[in-house]
Amino acid sequence: MHTPRAADVAKRRLSLAARRLGTPDPVPAISELLDLSFDLPVGDARYHDNALTPGQFPLEHSFSELAGESLRLDFEPCGPSASPQSRQLETGRQVRRLVQQAYGSQALHWFDQRSEPWRGAGTPGDARFGAWFGMGVDRDGLQEVKAYYELKRGELDGLPPNLQHAARIAQATLPSLEPVFTSVACGRQQGAQRLYFYNRGDLRLMDLEPLLHRLGIGGQLPSMLRSIGVVTGGRFILPEGSVILGLRDTRKGLEMKLDMLVAGVPDPPSQMYGLLNLLLTERPRSHSAMRRVMQALTPDEVDSPGSISVVSFRVRPDMPARVSVYLRPSGYEQQGRSSTGPGGRETPPPPRSPHSRDPFYPMH
Repeated sequence: MHTPRAADVAKRRLSLAARRLGTPDPVPAISELLDLSFDLPVGDARYHDNALTPGQFPLEHSFSELAGESLRLDFEPCGPSASPQSRQLETGRQVRRLVQQAYGSQALHWFDQRSEPWRGAGTPGDARFGAWFGMGVDRDGLQEVKAYYELKRGELDGLPPNLQHAARIAQATLPSLEPVFTSVACGRQQGAQRLYFYNRGDLRLMDLEPLLHRLGIGGQLPSMLRSIGVVTGGRFILPEGSVILGLRDTRKGLEMKLDMLVAGVPDPPSQMYGLLNLLLTERPRSHSAMRRVMQALTPDEVDSPGSISVVSFRVRPDMPARVSVYLRPSGYEQQGRSSTGPGGRETPPPPRSPHSRDPFYPMH
């Protein structure tokens, strides 16, 4: 039986999801990059050796309350055998091309300035992945295009001054935080850069209070605690290997994003989809949008869009906690192989790890 290329499966899945959501098909814009990244047959074990989703196919879809009914994806480009530097170079090239086409020279100039410290620069000797590619499309076209760049261990040089200042506040308040990667994103109206930290050790959520107050968003702690409590079934201590924190400077103040890595949480709730639905019933528009996105991402031959890999919670001065959900999508397993464990429950992947000694993975 012929086994299709993973690139062809990805293109079909993306085109189908776009039709269901009513967005433009993203495939023509990234067909070359998909071919370069996923030229091996679907289910090939070599795909499992990646830093984005170790042990799984290196592509994720996501839903964000702040992005509505958009089709969002992130993936590790250039294929399993590529070097970190080649991923870094190709990601920069592809993002620059799309920014120029969609947003023009002013946006491209901004991206070039923000990404210059990593785009085309030498990669550290212990680099694990180099760079990832991300994008989102909505009914109006390209909503956002993004490059994720791996940092040298503990690196802050090259970040904008406000983000460097916020990073030093974060590390002084929570010494367990270590900078690991940055994302540089261009959207229709503006660009955004986020710095991500890995948290070494367990994180007691109440320990975030001093940091949030120093960042000017202390008033949003209750909404974050409540949202995390609902989704985790009442867990308020997150173990090592389950937390990535992100900081972003916005026009409305600093934004903090907490990514909870489901694979790093012992005995996560088996009905996490249901708990997310429960949380979002308070916000009917977000609830409806998540249901539409999940339905659009569900292949015809299965009854699920995939398994939840990450749930994110973000706050800023003018905004209580809002949720993003990241999925390991269905439809990329080798035909005849099962992705479920005993009793039909999905077997979680190991935590991602850009540095082989660290039990963490980078996330959006």
